[in-house]
Amino acid sequence: MTERPTRSRPNELRQWYAVVTSQVSHYLRSYRFLGLLGFIVLISAVTILLELQSGVTLVRAVQLYSYSEYLSNFYQWGNLWIFMGAAFFAGDALSVDFSTGTGYYMLVLPIHRRTLLAGRYVSATLAILAILVIFFVIGILGGAYFFGIGDVPWLKVGITFGLYVVLTLAAVSVAFCISAVVRSPSAGVLTTILTLYVGFMTLETTVELTGQEPWFSLNYAGNGIPNVLDIDFSHVAELPVGTGQYTTLWTAYPSEGAVIISAYVVVFFLLSLFLYNRKESTG
Repeated sequence: MTERPTRSRPNELRQWYAVVTSQVSHYLRSYRFLGLLGFIVLISAVTILLELQSGVTLVRAVQLYSYSEYLSNFYQWGNLWIFMGAAFFAGDALSVDFSTGTGYYMLVLPIHRRTLLAGRYVSATLAILAILVIFFVIGILGGAYFFGIGDVPWLKVGITFGLYVVLTLAAVSVAFCISAVVRSPSAGVLTTILTLYVGFMTLETTVELTGQEPWFSLNYAGNGIPNVLDIDFSHVAELPVGTGQYTTLWTAYPSEGAVIISAYVVVFFLLSLFLYNRKESTG
């Protein structure tokens, strides 16, 4: 009787790849992905249609006769789309293992938790970037109508997209950290969007009222990314709010924003990994 050959256990890289492919496939077919993509396409299309209704002459004047300025203003919504994507695809990515029966099946498999986390991390990032690419293409096509496709500032667009990739990694890192703390998947999604957008925006406004730069805010750092394309960028602006009174508005330099965003990537990814490894499933 011949012995049946034993199958070797897949190495960690193959396990990670299996997690990524299966998770990405799930995301791309989910209502979350299709709904968010449809919403962003709709908002972008309506924006361009309203610009078309205004006329080429007016749009070119408002955008300072610059394709780069047009894209800078169009891409300023990138922050919000990335934060929404992080909430949808990463806000519950880890909590499902601790609050539902999923954990009893996933966490007992012969696979390291770090491999699961890394696979889900990359999957959520790719899902967001797929939407971001479409958003960027729409902006370029819209600007081409008003300024001509030959005037696309490709280098600046590439740098802007690259910085948004880093912002996506940072947003997913924060979302994973929240997901590792909050047990309820739905609460994780809600907490992520409230933290990344509402929470940071509120803190920024409060800090700016004191005349200080809100350099600690991920939202503030992300808002500096479209300034790569902005031809009339100003770091600080003082607006009158009354007799002899002014309020200070800060806008991040792109390089400054890149440093802040990178710090968020490292700190919150490591923190989410630490929390995920220590937590036990009670679903």
